[in-house]
Amino acid sequence: MENYIEQLTAKNSEYVHIITRELVKIGKTDEEIKTILSEILPEIIDAQNRRILAKDLLGTPSEFTARYAPKIAKTDSSGKAIITYDNETPVLMWLDSSLLMLGVLCLMNGIMANMNKNSRTYGIITLLVMSFVAGVIIYLMYRLIYKKQAMGLKVPWPQSIAIMVVAFLVWITLFGATVMLPTTINVVPPRLVVIILGAAALGIRHFLKRRYHIKPALGSLSQPVGK
Repeated sequence: MENYIEQLTAKNSEYVHIITRELVKIGKTDEEIKTILSEILPEIIDAQNRRILAKDLLGTPSEFTARYAPKIAKTDSSGKAIITYDNETPVLMWLDSSLLMLGVLCLMNGIMANMNKNSRTYGIITLLVMSFVAGVIIYLMYRLIYKKQAMGLKVPWPQSIAIMVVAFLVWITLFGATVMLPTTINVVPPRLVVIILGAAALGIRHFLKRRYHIKPALGSLSQPVGK
């Protein structure tokens, strides 16, 4: 097995190191880990020779180790099963964040417009672009910064700041561009419709989260990261 490890590229070596640590976390013994590695290392080397990364072959470290995790349902003190939201499918995590942003923006915009008759509601394109682009940004921040930190990987702070600044500038630029669209294109819906749209977005998000157990990217940004 040592011969295979010596042949690994830097990226594949890092991948093996991460999955080894994750296997330890889920309770695998040294012998079990050696058995797992002895099975996958030849496959990784073979794929490496074909310029295929271990991540592309076996999935992300969390996806790979999930195959070996004990299938035990978590329960609370009353014995009721606890739902775990651990589905990290990119499209679902993006959609979850986007629907949350759409719901919050629509409700805030609609309610404020009702409270102040001089206030205006945003056009439908503006609301959708602001929300779904924000969803992309939130997911990228989770994937490129916070997930790596949680896995124990160091992300240089200049890189973190640069990602956040670029993401914010993109969001502001697109927001400004959509606001300038004529109302014939960027239709401004009635205040009540905006509120209903916001409530519907949050309702759909709740349904999808419960149905697919989606991990919230936005919630993950505020959680403590691993050392």
